[in-house]
Amino acid sequence: MKLKQINAIVQVLALACIIVGAYQATTLKNALLPPIKKPMLVLYTSWQGKGAEEIEQTLIAPLEQQLKTLDGLMRIKSSVGAGNAATKLYFPHDIDMDKTYLEVLSQINQVPNWPAQVAPPRVVNQSSGANITLASAMLFSSEEKSKDEYIKVMKGIVEPQLAKVAGISRLEKAFNNTEQRIDITFDPDTLAQYELSTDEVAYALRNLKDQSGNQLTIGSRNYNLHFKGQLTLNELQDLIITVRNGHVVRLAEIATISVTPRDKWGYASFKGDRAYYFSMDPTANVDAMATISEIKQVFKNLNEHALKPYNMQISLSRDDSKSIQQALDQVYGNLVLGIFLACALLFFFFRNMKAISIIFFAVPVCLALVIIGMKLGNYSLNVISLAGMALSIGLLLDAAIIVIDNIFRHLRQNIAVGEAINKGVKEVSGAIISSTLSSIIIFIPIIMMKSSEAQLFIDLAFTISSALMASVVVALVVLPAAARKLLSNDKIVIEEEKTQDSKWVNRFTAPARSRWLKYALLAFGLPFALAISYWAAPSFDVLPSPNQNNVNAMILFNEPLSHEAAEQRIAKRVYSRIEAARQLPNTPKFEVYGMFCNTGVCQLYFYPEEEGKFNEFRAWLKEDILTDLPGTVSYVMPGKLLNFALPDNRVIELHLKGDTLPELQKAGRGLLTHLQEAFPDAKVTEDSPLYNRVSRIEFSPNREQLVHLGLTPAKLNEKLVALTDGLYLGHLYAQGNALPLYLKGQEASSIDTLMNTEIAIAGVGLVPLHQLAEVEMSLAPSELLRVDGEATVALEIEPPEGAAIGEFLEQVKHEIAAYIDAYGNEQIYFGYMGSADNLSEFLQEFLNLLAVSVVILTVLMWMTLKSWRLAFAVILSLPLAVMGGMLNLYLIDSIDSQNLDVITMIGFIILLGLVINNAILLVSQFQTGISNGLSQLEAIKLAIKIRRRPIYMSTGTSILGMLPLMLNPADGAEIYRGLAAVIVGGMSMSALLSLSFMSALLSIGYFAKTSKEEALNINNSEVNQAT
Repeated sequence: MKLKQINAIVQVLALACIIVGAYQATTLKNALLPPIKKPMLVLYTSWQGKGAEEIEQTLIAPLEQQLKTLDGLMRIKSSVGAGNAATKLYFPHDIDMDKTYLEVLSQINQVPNWPAQVAPPRVVNQSSGANITLASAMLFSSEEKSKDEYIKVMKGIVEPQLAKVAGISRLEKAFNNTEQRIDITFDPDTLAQYELSTDEVAYALRNLKDQSGNQLTIGSRNYNLHFKGQLTLNELQDLIITVRNGHVVRLAEIATISVTPRDKWGYASFKGDRAYYFSMDPTANVDAMATISEIKQVFKNLNEHALKPYNMQISLSRDDSKSIQQALDQVYGNLVLGIFLACALLFFFFRNMKAISIIFFAVPVCLALVIIGMKLGNYSLNVISLAGMALSIGLLLDAAIIVIDNIFRHLRQNIAVGEAINKGVKEVSGAIISSTLSSIIIFIPIIMMKSSEAQLFIDLAFTISSALMASVVVALVVLPAAARKLLSNDKIVIEEEKTQDSKWVNRFTAPARSRWLKYALLAFGLPFALAISYWAAPSFDVLPSPNQNNVNAMILFNEPLSHEAAEQRIAKRVYSRIEAARQLPNTPKFEVYGMFCNTGVCQLYFYPEEEGKFNEFRAWLKEDILTDLPGTVSYVMPGKLLNFALPDNRVIELHLKGDTLPELQKAGRGLLTHLQEAFPDAKVTEDSPLYNRVSRIEFSPNREQLVHLGLTPAKLNEKLVALTDGLYLGHLYAQGNALPLYLKGQEASSIDTLMNTEIAIAGVGLVPLHQLAEVEMSLAPSELLRVDGEATVALEIEPPEGAAIGEFLEQVKHEIAAYIDAYGNEQIYFGYMGSADNLSEFLQEFLNLLAVSVVILTVLMWMTLKSWRLAFAVILSLPLAVMGGMLNLYLIDSIDSQNLDVITMIGFIILLGLVINNAILLVSQFQTGISNGLSQLEAIKLAIKIRRRPIYMSTGTSILGMLPLMLNPADGAEIYRGLAAVIVGGMSMSALLSLSFMSALLSIGYFAKTSKEEALNINNSEVNQAT
């Protein structure tokens, strides 16, 4: 096949790749971050009407005991409250979570003595990303609506429509649970009149269901047997309970029947109107933007049609799509700006539009190949992968620059175009392949990292690696074909090399010609670089903390309030203040606001009309809205872009264990006060109750009296349950569902009324409750925390805005040590979870990665250069770049907070690959000169003369490709600012010092002993021409 035909095929394939890549870019999923899988299972257990202590003893302790035998289980953490519990199981990152999930389901079914009326725990596998919230919504009305109306609309209209939306795995409705129960509410006085016991009523109500028997054969036919025991709610009223003195006592005479929500509802409001709140959990690998867009369309249709008859509306209460799109648009814009700046730089070097056009033809082809690879690998467009593309601009141009610059170097020598292209590509192909391999191999350890935070970089590693592989193919195959097309028919006017090139070469090689300068640079350069790097290094952090354009406020109650009290005392008062303030001219403007309240906290959120108004908003909320709320502590915080994708990424969880719960609470109270005083700007709160604030009525049975009456304490407890929250009787099929059925007494107006209630006892008659039990008021914790089966008290500590987790954690540990010494209880010990645990895990993993990366690079250098000495020389060039990266971080941190977070650390790994590429080009050329008989100084001068231009061009494109990402001031840019700063600073320092440093290093005698067998061979005539 002729060369022209091959060129045509290559060009057509390249254009086809661009077209396919452009189309596939429109079909890729959009998300803020890549999916992050946590090796954790969460078990949700519910037992309504039961206190935390009974749930702990009856359900959670046996459950934990059964689960302790699970393979790989690292930690069990259970939070037990009134009516429910959540048990978290933590596993190592390399475990098979699907297998573990099935094993947990099997173990749950084997828990001994599990109560029949309690459903097995619901298991959520968070390794599939189920811990992330996609969006939250409010169903609201300007009119007062009953709970039944909200439940009817949610179940009948909203849920069926959202079930059709691809990307939603489930609706989370725990805040306003739509599950219902049937309450048979009796009047204790009426039961006393008929001398009816709750046992008799319960007996009549149990097993109200249809039942079937076997078959009956009559004659030649078989008949199925069916017993009709099921009653409708209306028929239930006429149920016969007993006969007293010839009078048939029916249920309607002694009780009322109602269908009510199973759980107490929290208070929620949207724009001041009472609302029903729920959130939507995503499926794995969800296309967040497309799914939220579809949700908005569903809501629009519901508001225009199905909800109108009910005078209701539905709206997203939290819409992250705007922030996600803004973050993505920023990276898109920075990507384009980086390409433009790189183009301007190359024009400065080449001054030839054809050369620049050929080089930049590599950009769309390579990006198209990357997008096709992302589509095949099921990756999404997110800020990490897009930042990888922006970084790849400089990398993928490296190979193109080297090839085209080498071709034009031959054209300057008046070599024919075809021959110049062939020779130019052939000479640099080996160096391009080896340097590209070094950059790709450096990402292998990143892919091997297993921690949750490290999963962010799989997309980055894939994007950059695929761009590098594409750049080799494009540079060595596509660009030569394009060069033959563009350069073959025209006379190319090539500028002569500038006369000042020799001056620059002399300046860069000055350390090689001066003994004292050489040894001064080598003796002080590396130690100075390492010392400066250590001095300038910012504090360690887990992840950056990019802000959103919304404001959150938390109102914490000093003592638990009932749902009704939280609404009346806090929510209504705050709402009236907000509405009054909106009429004043100086009030900050906001489009949307909402509120949620439960028994311990109220949370408010606002979406300001203007960006950058957080300080103004915080002052307004603190001074005008949240002030003088009795029994509360309030915090105002900016919205965080990563809060729902990576919840608690900046929270340190401190555990106190080793003693009884009262002693742990006492120590926790003292430590809370100590830490709040030590860190007034930090948010230090209790994560488990430090005070017993829940009022409790304790019944102590009169055992001697019970024996005389023929009652057991368990039977008395059953009667007390029936008088209060309700005695479970089974399930009754009603309203299309099997609803739990409870027998409960009317709420007593006082304790005295309850204790004077007369209870019918078979064979005895009516006996007042106060003769059967004594009553005492006490206080109990609202929640119990267990970690690894031990009673635990926990504090939550969130650093001040901008403070790094690492440095802050060390300060916290110092204060805790001082507190322990003063407190003096040696039984109590402390443990850390959350960000503290994540940071230590990642740092250990990162240090191992760094060591492996350096070893891999060294071996790769030896394979490329066939010399351990030159490989060592290449590695010694790295500290200068690290110093530049650290100094740039220090500079940015002095202007705006910039910590050494996880994403920034990965920037140093990428920097190693970039610096190595340039060092390989220089050292391989030096090796070639030595192998062809040049002296060390001549070989150094030749290497710098030939490689200076491509090194500076590739360095410049890398810097300019990252510069827009580093300088972007918008919210959300914090995610990748540190990474970009490392690349810009490291490559800048490398450009300033590396050539001089390498000339000094290569000029020492140790590197003059490289044998010809270790070196690459080139044509002597080419060397002579180049010199």
